[in-house]
Amino acid sequence: MFSNLRGRGSKPAATIQNHAITVEAILEALGEDVAKARANAEAGYAWAFRRGSATIEIYVSEQDDVGYLQVLSPIFHLPTSGLLPLYRRLLELNLQLTNASLGLYLDIVYVFYERQLLGLDDVEANQIIDQIARYADELDDRLVKEFGGRLYGNV
Repeated sequence: MFSNLRGRGSKPAATIQNHAITVEAILEALGEDVAKARANAEAGYAWAFRRGSATIEIYVSEQDDVGYLQVLSPIFHLPTSGLLPLYRRLLELNLQLTNASLGLYLDIVYVFYERQLLGLDDVEANQIIDQIARYADELDDRLVKEFGGRLYGNV
């Protein structure tokens, strides 16, 4: 379905561009409008799309001559109370998630995954994007129902 992009010793910029093409092919295969999914990035490439109630963000970028794929989803805003049980639950979930982690940034809970581009092929990239999107869509409603807070993007 997608071309294999295993490391070929090419320049990082070319590798990043090749992986950006792969991400767009994956998004297209998911039925996303690639032009609408494209987002601004300080460096590299970025996309955002919705899976159920979750927003999924994808970045292909370079840092210190190393290319990275980052897939993340801001799933909900922290509640104003009951944080200790929530933090414990997030840590417990971290042990249950495969190739994904939960974390906090600016009082927002994220599910995320980051990987170097070297050796990343199209099948793995597709699996990563799909997996993070599934986790985000499953966890956002469940955690808000259990602990309070509000879904990301809801005012």
